[in-house]
Amino acid sequence: MIQDFDSVLKKILHYCSYQDRCISEVKTKISTFDISSSDKERIMQLLIDEGFIDDKRFANTFVRSKIHLKKWGVNKIRMSLKMKGISDDIISEALSEIDRDFYREDLIKILKAKKINESDDFKRKAKLAQYAIQKGYEPALVWETIKNLEL
Repeated sequence: MIQDFDSVLKKILHYCSYQDRCISEVKTKISTFDISSSDKERIMQLLIDEGFIDDKRFANTFVRSKIHLKKWGVNKIRMSLKMKGISDDIISEALSEIDRDFYREDLIKILKAKKINESDDFKRKAKLAQYAIQKGYEPALVWETIKNLEL
């Protein structure tokens, strides 16, 4: 059953209004509706022109939320944005706005808060590093921080 353009537009506008979306997410959502490809393109163009979807704004919001709320590292954020189809230029620009001092302090807090029951000091540090690297922190920064903290 072919759906009406206005009803699909209304649903997509609602989809974009309650959370920032990137272009690829909206394209995926629009593809679930049974409307012509020209109508899909019209909806996408309308959303872009009216500012409902903007990959730059999405990337900036994504980076801020993952750094501050999820405590993700740069590598994990970069890969997640790439998987969402965000261009490398936009990703680099969004990541450049990270406060490096805050980022390092977050890494220190994460490392200090992680409890690892390991008597061997080398294994304990390796597990700590593995945990931080898994969260997306850069390996060189993780090892440097562990060495400087003497955890």
